[in-house]
Amino acid sequence: MLSYFKENKLEILQLPPTAFSELLRSVDPVEAIHKDQDPLGDIWVDPAMANWSPLGALINNFGVRKRNTDIYPLVHEAAFRRFRSGSPLLLSDYKVLLRCAGSISDPLLARKIWFHMNVSEKMWERQTDLYTEFLKARFLTEPLYTQHNRHDFRVKPVNLFPEKRFLPYFTPDNLSQLRQMNFDETNKRLDRFGQNPGAEHKVDYLMRMLRRTSPVDLVFGTARNRLHLLSEEFVCAALIAYARTGVMEDVQSVLYFNYKIDVSGSIETGDLKITGGRRDFLPGSPMAPTTRLLQTIATCYGSNGMIAMACKMLDHVSAVYRLPIPPSVWFELLEWAYIHTSPRAAKEWKIVSIPGRRLHRNAVQLIWDTMTSPPYNATPGFPQYKIYVEWLIKNNKIERAIQIMLDLEPLYRKQVEELQSLYPLHALDRAAFSHSPAHATLLWEKTLLRKDYIVHTFAKWFSLLFKRIKSPVHLPGPNKPTAKVKIFPSHDISTRLIPQLIHAFPGLLPDTIHYEIPTGVVRFKRGVGAPQGFRAEKRWTEVRKAAVVSMDLRPETARGFNRLREQSLDLLKAEELQRAAGETVETLRPRAAKREGLEQMVEEILGVDEMTRTEREEGQGQMEQGVMGEVRRRGKSIEEEGKRMERKRAEMVLRLLT
Repeated sequence: MLSYFKENKLEILQLPPTAFSELLRSVDPVEAIHKDQDPLGDIWVDPAMANWSPLGALINNFGVRKRNTDIYPLVHEAAFRRFRSGSPLLLSDYKVLLRCAGSISDPLLARKIWFHMNVSEKMWERQTDLYTEFLKARFLTEPLYTQHNRHDFRVKPVNLFPEKRFLPYFTPDNLSQLRQMNFDETNKRLDRFGQNPGAEHKVDYLMRMLRRTSPVDLVFGTARNRLHLLSEEFVCAALIAYARTGVMEDVQSVLYFNYKIDVSGSIETGDLKITGGRRDFLPGSPMAPTTRLLQTIATCYGSNGMIAMACKMLDHVSAVYRLPIPPSVWFELLEWAYIHTSPRAAKEWKIVSIPGRRLHRNAVQLIWDTMTSPPYNATPGFPQYKIYVEWLIKNNKIERAIQIMLDLEPLYRKQVEELQSLYPLHALDRAAFSHSPAHATLLWEKTLLRKDYIVHTFAKWFSLLFKRIKSPVHLPGPNKPTAKVKIFPSHDISTRLIPQLIHAFPGLLPDTIHYEIPTGVVRFKRGVGAPQGFRAEKRWTEVRKAAVVSMDLRPETARGFNRLREQSLDLLKAEELQRAAGETVETLRPRAAKREGLEQMVEEILGVDEMTRTEREEGQGQMEQGVMGEVRRRGKSIEEEGKRMERKRAEMVLRLLT
């Protein structure tokens, strides 16, 4: 279809208006491209994945899909050449143009297309669906328009400062601290994810463009004042646009104006009340609530870090309108909880101390347990396991993370088998016709990208895992409670656990593996002779020799290693590695689902806010005193205590692999 736009420019000018509209609908980014021709689907290609996996070839430096960036210039040229030649554009043509502008994440381009309707005298012909498409493209309310990137579209506290209602939470000290944190984050980035693609020569972040409430008021108020029949889709787009500003009072006012849902009290003080719910909708009414409203509520409150409030609102709306909460809503809350419990986001909300926007560090676990237990029984997919395993590793729950990784390893084998079954047909079609049919090519690309996505995810897990496993233990010093003593990991981790992990996950490890041992650092590198045909499973070649830098910083052995020296060590043979890892690796059964109510989960999510700073400091001091008392009582050195703790940790993890 793109080649037709390039090669038949004159013929396109001579098409009738209805035929040209049908031609534009065939390249609609939402209805045609994303559903039928986009191999990425709902995958977000993060900066690391763009740099280190084949998926990066499908996006540009702004994180936008190249398929969409290739379509818009051709569609724009064809549409406005027809307009200049005297052929009017229909409303459906402007609808496709707005979707094209939204698919490349350019809100300023969507505004230009909207204003062009005034030139073509189509301003008074606008209907509710066109206002809805403009709201979506102008404020990027659809997941496709944000490239499924939620990390760069979270509401930051520093973006709330221009709103006068947030001024009591800002002081010169915390405002300067927030601005410095924001500068450090943006200055260190080499990519341009989350920035405006239309501003090529300057840094213009999209969330800073979307933080103002006046543009949303203008569009929403104009559609309402001109007596357009509002729809649920339009209201949901307006709710997400208001949520981008961080002013949740506007979100609650829209809910009350359209659905009579009233929110009173505060969830922090325990007197929160959600009442009401309009029910006088006629059959087939466009304002009748559906699961789209539940998804919108999860997006609005989740992007602002108000996970507990989102759970309360979802529970009320689903009960009033008898709507089951779909799994996609829980997946949305899970990802937002993971984003807002990250160290940077948690520190930002802690600085301003806005009520209701600080989460418990176990919020991800609480949402996971709730959505996988009755009555919801949501079945997580691989993207949800990706979030959950990363959270487990970062919170030092190594044994649970390895257990899930063992359960997910057959999924990679399944993708490789599908590629092997599709390759003969794909190769024959290319040999016979010099190109594959559209359906065969799309199926091949989707399977290939899913396999690459799984490989990169496992490699990332192992990179995080090795950092956590090989990280030394820090205990309070013997003389000063605040002093820290560095303890190396025990021999059980370096000599037993890591070789077993390497043997249990062949083909899914990073290109380079390095970890510490008591006498230095061991490095593995992927072999060069891996098959290249259709990106089959990459094999690991046996490394005969490896340079190991021997440096031991422990006091009792530092005398013997007063300088760096390199040694050539013969690594384990394949038989020895297999013997060390065990002959078989059993896939463990998944855990039984826990039964926890929604009310209990909300209370636990907000549990950390009830603890004051003084109580936390006292608890930390008591913990340090307990550790030191235990060391003195047993009469052991701090080094021996660290070894014992690491040995116990290694034994727990080794049970999963033996």
